[in-house]
Amino acid sequence: MSTRIAKSLSQVAGASLLALAALAPSLVQAKEKVTLAYPTNINLSNAPTIMGIGMGYFEQEGLEVDVVFFQGSSVIMPQLSQKHVDFGWMAPEALITSAQPGRTTLPTKLFYNGIFQSPYELVVKEDSPLNSIADLKGKKIGVGGMTWANIPITKSILADAGLKPEDYELVPVGVGASAFKAFEDGQVDVLNLFDTFHVQMENSGVKMRRLPVPEKFKNLFSNGLITHQDTLKERPELAVKFGRAAAKGVIACNANVEACVRNFWKLYPNTIPSQGTEEQKLADAVEIVKVRLATMIPEGGPEKMGYYTEASLKDYVSVLHAGGVLETTQIPIDTLYTNELVAKINDFDAAKVIEEARAK
Repeated sequence: MSTRIAKSLSQVAGASLLALAALAPSLVQAKEKVTLAYPTNINLSNAPTIMGIGMGYFEQEGLEVDVVFFQGSSVIMPQLSQKHVDFGWMAPEALITSAQPGRTTLPTKLFYNGIFQSPYELVVKEDSPLNSIADLKGKKIGVGGMTWANIPITKSILADAGLKPEDYELVPVGVGASAFKAFEDGQVDVLNLFDTFHVQMENSGVKMRRLPVPEKFKNLFSNGLITHQDTLKERPELAVKFGRAAAKGVIACNANVEACVRNFWKLYPNTIPSQGTEEQKLADAVEIVKVRLATMIPEGGPEKMGYYTEASLKDYVSVLHAGGVLETTQIPIDTLYTNELVAKINDFDAAKVIEEARAK
């Protein structure tokens, strides 16, 4: 080999190494793409977990999150079971009902309790003659959709008040403008959606009352993180990283709710209200998000977030069975959830997260 050729090859090799060196940071920073599925259209109740995106917590965990929206937890479950989505934010009803004897239990498991108290309510207009659940006989009840996770619990609440399925009609009205119109125009007598949407309606001037619901229903937990059992078995660290970023988002949102709202609006500008001053729109949104946060952070603080209890699952089974949704109470509860990852998910400096959020 001539000296000239050797020198040329050396220069080419050096250039290649320099090119690889330049690419190295981007290779190191490559993010793993994961999908998070919500069971409703995008709304402000999603703002706390979405804050984890705006604060960069998912990115710090090496994750790039694609957020998708479905109409009901029952629609998400097949997507999770077939691994079309990685994580779901949903209530446990569909999972519990699939675990009945003789049925095929879905290959998914809850691993982080996100909302420890039920957000669903039954509301009527302020001047409505309806004052109790028993008064709903013969009435039309507006629900988000027939695949929504709260439907079994709603049926149980009605059954507890002595009503049979033929005594009332559940009418899917969606969420947002369609639900607002159905309620305002009297297409439904009652609205059975979640607390934050009802507050949003009140902020827009709708006068309403909440029908009293027995404590055993109000104290049921709601949405949390769920994934395929294979993920928990084969890649538990992925679930930990995802859960930690989401948990940090909740803490950050609680520390600076205004910044949380602004982050949400930046990511989803179509959700910004068209009416009102900027100050009023922000104030109303802050009020809505605070309602959700009150159901997400227990009195024990951030380190107590995320845990499920066997008693809470038993309460769920008992309520669903009493309402005629379950044929039996013999449900293998321990197969439906795990707390094994919660301590690792909560292993972060909450004070630092709060400081970062307040600086926004």
